[in-house]
Amino acid sequence: MPGIDRWRDGRDVVLVANPTAQSGKASEWIRVARALLDEHRVGHRFLPTEPEGRTIGKVRDLVDAGSRVVIAMGGDGTFAEVAKGVLASEHAGAVAMGMLPTGTANDQGKSFGLAAGPGALERNVAVIAAGETVGCDVGTLVVERGDREIHRDLFFDSFSLGIGAASLETRNRDRELVGRIPLLGALYRDQLVYAGAVLQRFVESYVVDIKFDLDCVIDGVVHPFENLLDVIVKNTKIFGGEWIFDPDAESDDGRFELVPVTGRRDMTTKLLGSLRASPVGVDDLASLGFSHAPPIAGSHFELTVRGGTLPAAQHDGEECPAGERYRIDVVPRALRLVVPRDHVDPSHTDRSVPHER
Repeated sequence: MPGIDRWRDGRDVVLVANPTAQSGKASEWIRVARALLDEHRVGHRFLPTEPEGRTIGKVRDLVDAGSRVVIAMGGDGTFAEVAKGVLASEHAGAVAMGMLPTGTANDQGKSFGLAAGPGALERNVAVIAAGETVGCDVGTLVVERGDREIHRDLFFDSFSLGIGAASLETRNRDRELVGRIPLLGALYRDQLVYAGAVLQRFVESYVVDIKFDLDCVIDGVVHPFENLLDVIVKNTKIFGGEWIFDPDAESDDGRFELVPVTGRRDMTTKLLGSLRASPVGVDDLASLGFSHAPPIAGSHFELTVRGGTLPAAQHDGEECPAGERYRIDVVPRALRLVVPRDHVDPSHTDRSVPHER
């Protein structure tokens, strides 16, 4: 069976999106996406997102009822809810998940070579119709404080502690304030609000001690760190849509990369040297005396914060409770994502057929 039809097995594709997103503009984008799916003869049904996480259960029920291709249209939040619904089903191994990125960050889509926004819909629908897939590892996260588990979730792109998560907290607070001021919200959108929050937290680091100490046990090996500004546990190759900390990382290699940010000089090296469009790399900057702490790969992580105030935490761009201990395990190739052909490793073609788990 050619293209996506070998996954559909005669059943309708499910398109999941929020018609009220982007100040209502998403409704028109959904209409265009559906017309393009019809043009490619991809039979489908539409499922609007629901608040308070109820989308997860709706997706799970549709998969258990027979749907085998589910498309997440929107931002990283929609991707996460659709993916969790697929994984909550009894047939996750037989499902292909497509992406039509239209959100603000779209980190997941960028990691797999997909442009975002309404202008990219035609190409992205064609990618879905072609039906090429790759595996995607998934992270399980457990947060503990004292002797109690306080949070448990899945993540698909990244988890972090420190200045990045603190900037997210500031962004969310500032976005709420901006939204109350007429016209300002239309000018000062998410990307600018977040950039302002990062700058604010970075300047603050010169005045207030926001560093923290962390003991990391990665696949049984202890890696102690002191005076960290940030630590990132990364799944896919691209972080924040623009940075590559480990060029050898793959979405289906069964490993995540822990990226320590050991100070402002190291942060500067990573921001400049790991930027995809940068003319200089981290090795070039290191030869000039800029410090650089390399990533550490593994499949099981235990992170323990030592003393002081607990650093802010986030996963996939969402705030999560700060803990004293974090346990992360990699579930290899738990998802199958529909991606452009040039993102499919020929050596992995034996993994690209539908199967039940």
